Amino acid sequence: MPAQAYVALGGNIGDRLATLRSAVRALHATDEVAVLRSSGIYETTPVGPSKEPFLNAAVEVSTALGPPELLEQLHRIERAHGRERRVRWDARTLDLDLLLYLEAEDAAPRVTHDGHCRLPHPAMLERDFVLVPMVDLAPTLVLDGASLAQHLAALPETDRTVLARLEVDPLAPPR
Repeated sequence: MPAQAYVALGGNIGDRLATLRSAVRALHATDEVAVLRSSGIYETTPVGPSKEPFLNAAVEVSTALGPPELLEQLHRIERAHGRERRVRWDARTLDLDLLLYLEAEDAAPRVTHDGHCRLPHPAMLERDFVLVPMVDLAPTLVLDGASLAQHLAALPETDRTVLARLEVDPLAPPR
C-alpha cells in the first residue's frame, strides 16, 4: 500500500507561479509518485536575507518511495529548476521540503531524526508559510498533541509572513 506524504513548495526568483506549476508536474511524473491534491498558493514575506516575496504551497502525494528516496527526487527536481544551495534562507528558484510521511491511511506521521531526512520537518510548526497551506490540506492532522489548525492559530502575529492567497487555479496536474 502506498504511503502518503506532504511536500512544501516555495520560490522567489523568476516566474514563481510557473516554477511551482512545473515542479508539481515534475513530481507527478516521477516514478512511484502521484500528486493527489494541492493547497492554495500564498504570497509571503521572506525569512532570512532574501528581499523578494515568495510563493508557497503544499501538495499531498501518494508514493511507494521511502522518505530518503522521495527527498532525493525532490532535490533532483529543485536542481532541474535552477536551485543553487549557497546561503541558508537565500533567494531561490525552487524549494521543495518533505514535511510529513504517513505509512498508512490514518497512521501517525513517521518520526525520524536522520540528519539528512528529518521527519516531521523540524521547523514546520513554527512557519505560517508552511502551516497555512498544510491547513488547506490536513487541518485536523495531529502533531505534537495538537492539530495543524491549532498550531497555526497559536503562532504569534509577529511570526506571520503570509501576505495573501492568490486567486489562481491549484497546482495539481490534471488527472
